[in-house]
Amino acid sequence: MVTINMLDGEKIEVHPDTILIGIDNAPITDEQPTFYLKQKYIGNLQGDFEKNGSALATKDERLGIAGFLLSHDLFSIGDGEDKTLYFTSAIKSISVK
Repeated sequence: MVTINMLDGEKIEVHPDTILIGIDNAPITDEQPTFYLKQKYIGNLQGDFEKNGSALATKDERLGIAGFLLSHDLFSIGDGEDKTLYFTSAIKSISVK
């Protein structure tokens, strides 16, 4: 299990079946001068969302999760409008239990 340690002390546990959603800020264009976020990735360590296995699943679990977090502006644990959006800039560290 991987734990994402936030700057405010919150600890987010990531288990093999935990759904991670990667979200990025969509660029503002002249055609669409509004503020939007776009979901760019959905997956879990088990690979339930990918045909060729999980992009998150690496020998050292920290590396896959860290790479995911460094690639996105925000993330959520689970899918749905009721899920908290976390800014990746609020992450302090990642650890393994």
